[in-house]
Amino acid sequence: MSSSKRSPCVIGIDVGGTNTDAVVLQNDRVLAWHKTPTTPDIQAGVELAIEAVVKKSELLTGQVESVKIGTTQFVNAVLEQDASKLDKVAVIRLCGPYSQGSPPFVDFPPTLRKLVEGHFGYVQGGYQVDGSPISELNVEQLHEQAEIIKSKSITSIVVIGIYSPSNPTQEEEAKKILASRLGPGYDISCSHAIGRLGFLERENASILNASLRRFARHVIAGFAYAVQKVGRCNLYITLNDGTLSKAHTAAEYPVKCFRSGPTNSARGAALLAKTLTEKSDDKEVLVIDVGGTTTDICALLKTGYPRQSAAFVKIAGVRTNFTIPDVHSIALGGGSIIRQTGRTSVGPDSVGARLEVESIAFGGTTMTATDLILSKDENLVPQTIKDSGLKEILRILEEAVDFVKTKQGNAKVILVGGGSIIVGDHIAGVGEVIRPEYFEVANAVGAAIGKISGAVEKMVIPGDKTIDQEIEDAKALATEKCVAAGGNRQTVEVVEVEVVPISYVTNGATQLYVRVIGDLVEGYEETFDSPEDLLHGETFHRSDLTFTIPTGVSDIQKGSSYDVIEHINLETYRPRIEGDLWYLSEIDLQFLSDGTGILGVGSCGEPYPTYLALLEVLRNGGDLTVRRQDTLPDDAVVLVAGYMGAPSVYIERIPGLNEVTDAMKALMKTTGLTTFDAVIPNEIGGLNAFEAILAAHRFGKSALDTDLVARAYPMIYQTVRCMNGVSVTPSALADGGGREEVFPNALDDLTSEDVMRNAAVNLGSLGGVCINPVFGTEAKSLPPNSFSWAWTIGRSIALSRSLKLDPISTLLSSQHGTLLFTGKIISVTRYVSKGFTRGNVLLAEIPRDDIPGVKENNEGKETEPRELFVDFENENLNAVLKVKGKEDSLLAICPDLITFLDLANGAPLGVSDYKYGLRVSVVALRSPPEWLSEKGLAMGGPRAFGLDIDYKSASSLGEYEPPKSVWEIYGQSAK
Repeated sequence: MSSSKRSPCVIGIDVGGTNTDAVVLQNDRVLAWHKTPTTPDIQAGVELAIEAVVKKSELLTGQVESVKIGTTQFVNAVLEQDASKLDKVAVIRLCGPYSQGSPPFVDFPPTLRKLVEGHFGYVQGGYQVDGSPISELNVEQLHEQAEIIKSKSITSIVVIGIYSPSNPTQEEEAKKILASRLGPGYDISCSHAIGRLGFLERENASILNASLRRFARHVIAGFAYAVQKVGRCNLYITLNDGTLSKAHTAAEYPVKCFRSGPTNSARGAALLAKTLTEKSDDKEVLVIDVGGTTTDICALLKTGYPRQSAAFVKIAGVRTNFTIPDVHSIALGGGSIIRQTGRTSVGPDSVGARLEVESIAFGGTTMTATDLILSKDENLVPQTIKDSGLKEILRILEEAVDFVKTKQGNAKVILVGGGSIIVGDHIAGVGEVIRPEYFEVANAVGAAIGKISGAVEKMVIPGDKTIDQEIEDAKALATEKCVAAGGNRQTVEVVEVEVVPISYVTNGATQLYVRVIGDLVEGYEETFDSPEDLLHGETFHRSDLTFTIPTGVSDIQKGSSYDVIEHINLETYRPRIEGDLWYLSEIDLQFLSDGTGILGVGSCGEPYPTYLALLEVLRNGGDLTVRRQDTLPDDAVVLVAGYMGAPSVYIERIPGLNEVTDAMKALMKTTGLTTFDAVIPNEIGGLNAFEAILAAHRFGKSALDTDLVARAYPMIYQTVRCMNGVSVTPSALADGGGREEVFPNALDDLTSEDVMRNAAVNLGSLGGVCINPVFGTEAKSLPPNSFSWAWTIGRSIALSRSLKLDPISTLLSSQHGTLLFTGKIISVTRYVSKGFTRGNVLLAEIPRDDIPGVKENNEGKETEPRELFVDFENENLNAVLKVKGKEDSLLAICPDLITFLDLANGAPLGVSDYKYGLRVSVVALRSPPEWLSEKGLAMGGPRAFGLDIDYKSASSLGEYEPPKSVWEIYGQSAK
């Protein structure tokens, strides 16, 4: 036995859907490894893996310092929707008057909702964006909620407060009060420990987490029993971001382990190929991990960690916002089933963990991807099928690689995973394929080298401290969190700093996110002496830990905000029209969400909270109606309603029941109106369209099929009314909690903007707004058929998805638009100017030759890399094509409608979504003619935003066609 074998070692284990892999590492050097098929009995599989790898490495008793395990069992339990593993959850919101229009569980898939929905209640509490309390925590209300929860026999509880990631004090206090009132035997968790800012997404993640906690304790207790085989050592569980958690902590937060497998693979690949990738060239490095069932591909950062997802993700159809790696998964693996049906197909189904039983190379009868390499029997696997099958595998893989790449030119690929034998050495777009030693168990190596992290997210407003000082404070707090979790203070380094100025505010509010990572302290001790300490007095049953081994790509995806309802033929779907009224359905709301996003041209906030409120209205039997514009009487009164303030505040302090309605009542009182006939949004782009529909419903009225802008603009006076000399005021603002600001006199445009913007900041940087009423004659002259236009745009995107076409092909053909660019965001710059978020984004091109019938600006491909530069001020302002050695080319500029769409599904993106690595299509639609007039260009053209250029019509844009109303297309007159 060499003396080196006597120094401490680490065992890394990754429990995958097909195999359970284990390695022994000593000073980052692999001593031994073992791969075994994953068994339905989780504990048994881990025990076998530990026993085998310890035997191979000839370890001495006591040499194993720690065991680090990555597992997919928690997310599998959600995907399986197993009632034995998921508990019902009670949600307590600390929200004051807010959020009550959009209750918990609304957007859960029906089966999952039935399993986990237990109770929800509202309690006074929460914080404003500036840190001041919305209201003090109401202890009496908490006691009432505790009694209800107890009466319903619910033991899993989530406490979520508005802006709790910035200040967790109220959540922690509420947790203590509930625990004291309920006594032992209740799981109470706080949302600030689960997800980031984004109230509903954090709540959803917290609900999934709470539902899983009992099962998670038993899984990790099972691991603890297995680890006892190697003596007393520390147990850690790997997290989504490639770092570690103590076993106790992981049992409390199982959602943080959902996507740890791909991260482990990327981390392991980075270590194993370190000497081969340390060259100083600037080539992008990708990790391709081919398992038995799926292939995961991600871009590797210089830190050796995968890039994190830039958008929210859906877990089993539930929208969440906790951090997961930006991994592209495809249904391709060593166990993928090969079929010959006119052509050779590969997958998407797989034999999974039964590869060594069912595949031909191992004596079975099912032809798999592995057989294309290993089978020697020409009669069972003919050479023609081998050739065509390997060609199809390469096609699938090259398409996925192209999707993941974020840079021009050839990338380097680190190829790992037991199934990687099915991949050759020549991949289009890849200059070098690296197959490191121990590639088969890179995921277990990644688990073994896991570090400890700490993160802080908060909203800050410059005052006694500058933003730079606030960042330093956040770094210090993140460091303390890392050390408390077991990190070595001497090794802590800052790996991520995100600074996002908040738009539409005048107080400099800024969102900060800081993450640090450090090495695990040597000899750091866990706090439990036996596995039973993890179980909270519950009885451990090993049989509880069996699970179904998955055979396809897990349902974790970056998705459209609203997915089209299944089993609906969108080509034949017709809106419900009765006379002058259009009765909206859930499908109509989905169409409107994407359509208003397109017309928002990058701004106006995420309508998701109000979308949920509208869903609740429909599901409770209520009606949501839009009235035909040209049928309004000349003496009718129309109120203009929506929100004013920061859209980023809207996603955390989500609407209550009264903000907009209170503003409408205040304006009516000020102007002497006693009734009104309809409601319109100030602008059709973004959330305000949805708020107008909801406000109309709450007064028993209809929204009118028009708006004041026919798109979105940042200033409240940038409307066709103000273009024609009508004042924004009289107007009113309200916060929904009893505070109102009224502006009774007519003010000029700039004064109206300033005083109302400052008032919105005083109301928490967000308030319901109602501006100068519109009367019938004027209403009929406003931009035509705005809701119909948004609906038609959204329908075209949904139709493309349902027909498996490119998500934007139908949109561009139906709206005479153009695809300006398809690319990946490679840089984003943001700053605040006069209370508005200004900035720019740069994209590198992804060639698109796969969209038939779409007119592109990509004709005559350049030999030099092409980039697109876009300025924005809350809305996208221009699109400039940059080619090295050539003069810049202006492709589009405001008032053209320039919008970023998610490349995968066509979902419109706002400027707050723009992050490095995001893959997008950039499209442009022709502006309505009002904005191309001399007055329109002065108010909404390039020079209105400080761009020193005259408007020039984009030659690639088709002629503007006034939008038709749904009555024209589907009403009686259309028959």
